[in-house]
Amino acid sequence: MIRSIVIAIAILTSINCFAQSRTSSPYSFFGLGQQTFKGTIENRSMGSMLTYADSVHINLRNPAAYGNLRVTTYSLGAVHSETWASTESESDSYSATSIEYVSIGIPLGRKAAFGFGLVPFNSVGYEIGNVTETLYSRFTGTGSINRAYLGFGYKITPELSIGGEFRYNFGEETNSSSVAVAGVQFGTNEINETDFSGASFNLGLHYQKMINEKLEIQASAVYSPESDLNAKNERTLSTFLLTTDLNENIVSTRTPELDEQDLKLPSELTFGLTIGQPLKWNAGVEYSTRGSSAITSRSFAPAGTTFKDAASYRAGGFYIPNYNSVTSYWDRVVYRGGIRYEELGLEISGDGVNSSDINEFGISFGLGLPIGKRTGFSNANIGFEIGQRGTEDFGLIRERFFNVSIGLSLNDVWFIKRKYN
Repeated sequence: MIRSIVIAIAILTSINCFAQSRTSSPYSFFGLGQQTFKGTIENRSMGSMLTYADSVHINLRNPAAYGNLRVTTYSLGAVHSETWASTESESDSYSATSIEYVSIGIPLGRKAAFGFGLVPFNSVGYEIGNVTETLYSRFTGTGSINRAYLGFGYKITPELSIGGEFRYNFGEETNSSSVAVAGVQFGTNEINETDFSGASFNLGLHYQKMINEKLEIQASAVYSPESDLNAKNERTLSTFLLTTDLNENIVSTRTPELDEQDLKLPSELTFGLTIGQPLKWNAGVEYSTRGSSAITSRSFAPAGTTFKDAASYRAGGFYIPNYNSVTSYWDRVVYRGGIRYEELGLEISGDGVNSSDINEFGISFGLGLPIGKRTGFSNANIGFEIGQRGTEDFGLIRERFFNVSIGLSLNDVWFIKRKYN
């Protein structure tokens, strides 16, 4: 009971943390921002793989995996990122820390379970500037879009599970653009404050079968249809005088302009396959494709930018020396690793002539550390990822990043009918 109360307090407290930006990447300037969610710490440590499912961990990216859940599970995770950005002539660094998810999964008998929680979706966090003898420009953005979800999974046969998830997407973003031109007395500033809201859903399949006495295969398919995202935008226009120390002194402000529009969240489809020995090891591959995400609520969307279909390629797995060891704690630790390559669906012209696709690459590894009773399944998870996003070619920005992820997966058994003699 005490542990349940502590977890409930942690979940309620962490919800306030979802208002923060989860990125400082200049690439979050484009579209709705940077898609940040990669799954639980367990997923992230295996190259963000979503295919593997077991009976004690929540799989936040495939609702069909709830069909395997046998214990009530509380899951909470946080990520800290350090990023080093560079162009051909300059460099900078920045960091971000955020709560990544809070979730609860509850079994309903031996064939079904449901889950609910809160996860991030997109995040904006950038500050881009350019000062020359003839031009001053400054672009800033903060905010995020989050996702509250309710998912359900059911095992229709011993091998096949189906599932669905309802999602409510919501959040706020603030984007500002300031431009002043030499020879013109006043500069102009535009601030867009946008409230987002909208529903979406996804559908999942999960299949697992022993192919001999030791080896098991698992396969998954998850589909998220295209959905609407309502954007209520308040736009404020101002004029300013630029001081010699590059401060913007506001001269006049126009009455905010209000507009409302429906943006499109693109569809996404993922296939995955793994093979392994239960409670010992597992390895697999995945492929995802996502539709074009050319969506923005701002009037200062950049020129020279093309939005295209995105794709992701992932591989990863885990190894447990001896999950039931009585002599060695480290034999019961889960050792995870993975790799991913993502085509982000963004093509940018940095020099006005040539353009380049913006891609992301990451290598991850992590540990699942058992906690509590030796016979229990609760664990603390820690993950690490190093990677790169973008390129220095054609005046663009290359980002090298290092992520540290920490999470808890705590298990309990609910709804047991007590018997007394």
